[in-house]
Amino acid sequence: MELKNGKYTFDELVKIIEKLRSPNGCPWDREQTHESIRNSMIEEAYELVEAIDGGKGEKIADESGDVLLQVVLHAQIGKDNGEYDINDVTDMISRKMIHRHPHVFGEVSVENSDEVLTNWDAIKRADREQTSIADDLRGVSTYIPTLMRAKKICKKAKKAGYEYSTQPVGASSEKEFGKLLFDIAVAAGEKGIDPEVALNGYIGKFINDFAEFEKNKD
Repeated sequence: MELKNGKYTFDELVKIIEKLRSPNGCPWDREQTHESIRNSMIEEAYELVEAIDGGKGEKIADESGDVLLQVVLHAQIGKDNGEYDINDVTDMISRKMIHRHPHVFGEVSVENSDEVLTNWDAIKRADREQTSIADDLRGVSTYIPTLMRAKKICKKAKKAGYEYSTQPVGASSEKEFGKLLFDIAVAAGEKGIDPEVALNGYIGKFINDFAEFEKNKD
């Protein structure tokens, strides 16, 4: 297969990956498993975020392609294992988008984006059979960066009316908060404490406290 002059389509990308995984393809690609390339997805996603921050469309497209490659490669591995294929991927996300946008594809009316997000969260909880917002908080992935997880959980809790009392901190700018977080990480290390583990542990307490608030709210 030679490089062509025109642009390649999504279907052509799928065929290229299928060829790479075939008996006459690439030895390295044939050896890969979901587990062996799991970190590649994380790395490529962060490189895409870096490109977005850079603001150059061509670079964003390039890094988006690297993320898409991971999705298609996982799908081909899934197909080879008899688990699923790329059509299952596109089918699942298409159904999810239609299901979670009843104001576009159904009869629900919304006034603004806040109502859209409220409906989205409610539908998502129902899909996951979560009976409370506390269940939603517990469902926030523990695999995302801990500070990001803390911010997301606090935002969800605040939206539900839970006000968390913070201790006064001597920082107001991004630079000052950066130094404060760095100082905390250093201080924790000096005491033999892993700051990631410590924060995740406190997030657990925060969710339990919120669960009590939610239970007593009604």
